[in-house]
Amino acid sequence: MRLTLSSWVVLITLGVPLLADGPKPIELTIMASAIETPVLKYRLFPSEAEMKPGNAVPILLRLPWDQRVWMTQVFPTLHEWGTRPLNAPEWGQSKGVLPESFYVEMKRAAFRREASWEYPIGETSSPYSILLPDVQELSNWLGRGLSARIRYHISRGELDKAREGIMVGIANSRHIAHTTFYINQMVAISIHRIMLERVNELISQPDSPNLYWALSALPDSLLQMDRAADFESDIFALTFPAVRDFDRPRDANEWKKMARQLVEFLEEMDELPRLDQIDPERSAQSYVAKMTGQARSDLLKLALVSPEKVAQMTDHEAVVRWYTHWRISTDERVSAVLMLPPREAWRELKKLQTEVDLMQAKTGTQADRPNPTSMYLAAWTLKRRIQALRLIEAIRDHLATHDGQLPELLKDIHNVAIPVDPITNQPFIWSVNGKVATLASPPLPADVVAPGSANDTAGTLEYRLRVKTEPALNSIGHRKEDE
Repeated sequence: MRLTLSSWVVLITLGVPLLADGPKPIELTIMASAIETPVLKYRLFPSEAEMKPGNAVPILLRLPWDQRVWMTQVFPTLHEWGTRPLNAPEWGQSKGVLPESFYVEMKRAAFRREASWEYPIGETSSPYSILLPDVQELSNWLGRGLSARIRYHISRGELDKAREGIMVGIANSRHIAHTTFYINQMVAISIHRIMLERVNELISQPDSPNLYWALSALPDSLLQMDRAADFESDIFALTFPAVRDFDRPRDANEWKKMARQLVEFLEEMDELPRLDQIDPERSAQSYVAKMTGQARSDLLKLALVSPEKVAQMTDHEAVVRWYTHWRISTDERVSAVLMLPPREAWRELKKLQTEVDLMQAKTGTQADRPNPTSMYLAAWTLKRRIQALRLIEAIRDHLATHDGQLPELLKDIHNVAIPVDPITNQPFIWSVNGKVATLASPPLPADVVAPGSANDTAGTLEYRLRVKTEPALNSIGHRKEDE
């Protein structure tokens, strides 16, 4: 599959949802587990002292070439291992699912300090043309492949090995995010989410250690959305560098050529339907003819140039100036808003989405990427999941010191700090009914994310926790991993 910077739709085919699939409760059975000392005895991310100098990227990119037989025979079946119950007998014959040498290399990459991808930024005619097959494959190896191995260890009660696998996945996903592209951030988010799903399964096992501090110590730099936003605000101008130099005199033929290049670009990016399948010149002419009136009207309203100059422009010049002004200003706004904390971002996201929808209607284009609100929520929903898991671990610690009794209120937990939802800055919603409790995320601002909309349902997070008071054997009869 050809994966480029513009290939947002491919995220669906790769099984890389931007957000959770919907408000389905996550069912967890938990047992009391006190926080141990030292508090970072169990980690989910390599410590600074463990990190080694060097670049993780060459190690990761060599993986498929080291395991050609596995890639052709086992890899296509990985989706089955991702949903197979942990007590399924097939785990006993799986031999770890992921080859040991494959995992050893993943682990070696995870402990590297750097990740330099060497994408040819500034060395191609357009950054949009950069191919990203590495993103496609890594999302599969580190998502489905490593996830299957982690589940294999959990099924056998080998919890420390499972925890190490989660650490390897999170660390390498952070390496994927070490780029200037939105699409890499979205793939990294997806892999992080898969690893957190494995945390769900891990803490549901008998003898699972308490991971409150391991989750608390996860770095803020799991993603680099700010870096990607800063770069992508300039990516359109890098593709059409002439837009930074509109004041240079150009004749009618030059503006006509720029208009054709612009339309060809929009068609290639699937932002504009092909108006003429055979002749690019006629396709461009059709678009210019359709948009000229709107372009001249908006140029006058924006007061970017004098009415006299607008009147003297050719239709091609008017459309090129009009579209590129909108595109660059919108990309810069998206970049700025994505860097804001939620309290400041909500109002701006609402305004921005209204403007984007309006201008797409005016320009006749369609989105080639998720809308700003979806991208923003994708990043912050990851943080929400981490904080919810921290809270569950605080609850397990509370059970250990209160005879297995759930707290009636979250404020009844005193041993450790209780996190709030990072998206809304509100407490998580908590209710108890006997040995079953519900932990849910607060609702998103209704004036920004419409209740029942895709963003609203996708951003919802709810856990249903059932307390088990007696230790039990795991799925294949082990109680501790050294048995």
